[in-house]
Amino acid sequence: MSAFFRGLIFIAWVGAINLVSSIGTPANADVVTDWNTAALNAIRGGSTAPPIASRRLAILHVSIYDAVNGIARTNEPYLVQSSAPSSASREAAASAAAHQALVNLFPAAASSFDALHAAILAAIPNGPQKTAGIVWGEFVANQILAARANDGSDALVPPPDPSVHICCRNGDSSCRLE
Repeated sequence: MSAFFRGLIFIAWVGAINLVSSIGTPANADVVTDWNTAALNAIRGGSTAPPIASRRLAILHVSIYDAVNGIARTNEPYLVQSSAPSSASREAAASAAAHQALVNLFPAAASSFDALHAAILAAIPNGPQKTAGIVWGEFVANQILAARANDGSDALVPPPDPSVHICCRNGDSSCRLE
């Protein structure tokens, strides 16, 4: 694995950790940890390339962050400016946002995500707080997914024309024809 890709993975991890740790009044840390583990399992199971994995982890954690922050209202939102009722369940919102993001990003692993989501929701008492959290979390994840849908991350860049000059590495001013 090249140093560039290791750097991308490191940046994604640091960003994810910072996003999750910056939530003023966090959702149950186990909910976030469980979803992170599920995402990592999907990445390993699908042999997802590091740049794609980093992007998907970022989408997951931004979805969780904005879902919980939209209820807690303690920090600046990443994208979603509106907010949910303050009585909404943060755990339900975090789980719903994570579930919605991951089933869209890793459809082959949807059944494992469904099972985790059901288990997390089963531990939350039924009621309007749980329902509001679920609706809000799904809304936030859909907003994040829509914002990232056409971000160019999947664009294929064709190789340069054979007559294009490419400068050498390490700032060397000499160039060569490719």
